[in-house]
Amino acid sequence: MYEIIKRYESFRPLAYRCPAGVWTIGYGTTVYPDGTPVKKGDMITEKKAEEYLNDYIERNIKPIFKRIPYVLTDNQERALESLIYNIGAGAFLRSKLFVAIKEKNYEQIFKNWDWIKAAGVVMKGLVKRRAEELYLFMKGI
Repeated sequence: MYEIIKRYESFRPLAYRCPAGVWTIGYGTTVYPDGTPVKKGDMITEKKAEEYLNDYIERNIKPIFKRIPYVLTDNQERALESLIYNIGAGAFLRSKLFVAIKEKNYEQIFKNWDWIKAAGVVMKGLVKRRAEELYLFMKGI
């Protein structure tokens, strides 16, 4: 489960600074479930990283799906899990994309699925990830 997230985040057992300068570990965890930020020198097992990923999605992303006034397809949920995990729930909830999704406005969804920068720089990996997410979200429409 969470194949897109795992592929693009990659498992890293030792804390590292992401392109935005935030200490990160495992599959992109920046804050542990207890609210403690990841710090330099932290280490993690892949099993624990998967637990943190699942916990984050269950607590922070799945509740957002309930705010969308229609049932999302499995593909749409997977695409949104990847996007929201990467950009953060707060940024997503404040976005034009969230409004477009709630309104089922596919033209605006396409136009606003555009988070391709990290620390102000266009990242090739994010361009590829966003394209894959958007394709998955729109698949079958």
